[in-house]
Amino acid sequence: MLLITSESSKRTQAVKDVVRELSLTLTIFACTETLAELMGGCSRRIVLLAEADVSETVVAALRDAESNAEFGVIVAADRRSLKDSARIGAFEQLTKLENLEWLEPHFDFDALSSAARSCRRRMLRLSREDLDEAIRERQFIVKYQPKVERSSSKQWLTREAEALIRWRHAGHGLVGPLEFLPEIEEFGLMGRLTDLVLDEVAAQLVRWKNKGLDFRACINLASSQLNDRNTPDRFEALIGKYGLESSSFTLEVAEQDLSDSDAPHLHTLRALREKGFRLCLDDFRVAAASLGALDQLPFDEIKIHASALKRAQNDRVRMKVLAAIIGLAHNLGMTVCAEGIEDTRTFEFVKTIDCDKMQGFLISEAVLPKLLRKVYGPGADDQVA
Repeated sequence: MLLITSESSKRTQAVKDVVRELSLTLTIFACTETLAELMGGCSRRIVLLAEADVSETVVAALRDAESNAEFGVIVAADRRSLKDSARIGAFEQLTKLENLEWLEPHFDFDALSSAARSCRRRMLRLSREDLDEAIRERQFIVKYQPKVERSSSKQWLTREAEALIRWRHAGHGLVGPLEFLPEIEEFGLMGRLTDLVLDEVAAQLVRWKNKGLDFRACINLASSQLNDRNTPDRFEALIGKYGLESSSFTLEVAEQDLSDSDAPHLHTLRALREKGFRLCLDDFRVAAASLGALDQLPFDEIKIHASALKRAQNDRVRMKVLAAIIGLAHNLGMTVCAEGIEDTRTFEFVKTIDCDKMQGFLISEAVLPKLLRKVYGPGADDQVA
């Protein structure tokens, strides 16, 4: 995750390019309170600060987070200017952070990429050898989180599931993706891991089909893989071994840069879609996306982020905006999925805003394939509401 302030976002293109290159998630915070909230949890983060963002309250929030969070800080500022200003106290506390990088105020892609990689490298816990062996020995397992979709009879039926990877580590048991994906990306192993997941999921769809369960699968595709022009042909050949149609797979992409129609990753997305794969714009947060560019994007579905749903539930204006976006997506031929459905209040709210699909712990957590077949296979009642 890359956390930036609105001031830092002025270097928009460099930030977007680095986010895509390193498969990060971009989040903008506007105040210290929001930063403090974002620093909670177990995710590894990189915080980008412009000179105007350096204050005693911001630095205090970062220092407080050091005891229970892993993060790096990149400061795009003139160190001498900060040292000689009234913010000398904030500067001195800032320099005590363990994982800190400095940039010139007007940085470019190369400088930001280098700083971000340095920050992330200091947070790595695993060796390339460990991960290379894990992929080679297929030590990863795939769990499946069901989605429900609205049928013509207005009932919610389960016809697809999102594949979520876990590492079955010999010493640490089942390890979640946040504990190894940054290293996978850093060591250039994401392509091999994605191929392994696609191969396993394709094989599982065939096993389910042989047992009478006809399911579709959703697979997360790292942004870094979109720079590889061979990805569409490789994916087509891989699932072809199992006699499956490309339409059985939805590739979920957390895409940040929606404005450049000539970007290499958009060419890859279009090629995947031409081969029949469905594409989903993941982590759609409404305000962060360029709504005017939606009609230029090769997506079949958008997935509304849980935070956008929560804001809309408590704000009538935001609810109207969200409903309008869903209407726009439908007019463009896209389906809309709401994620993070964890309570009945959110479930009932989503039913009122015309979403086509829902996903979250209230529906089901990620489960092993046998349980999914038991619950949703022939003879089981898969109706939700």
